[in-house]
Amino acid sequence: MNLKPVQIHLESAQVKEVLKIALDDDADLALDFVKNVLFRQIEKALQRH
Repeated sequence: MNLKPVQIHLESAQVKEVLKIALDDDADLALDFVKNVLFRQIEKALQRH
């Protein structure tokens, strides 16, 4: 996979979730967010040509 800089878009609910994760120090929720939100968006951005 070719790595390059990407930009992702977070909905306001996702921003709220990031803030909640940071304030609560919830490792399980953080991992879930990375796998189910960030990974998918990054993977999709890297596939675009």
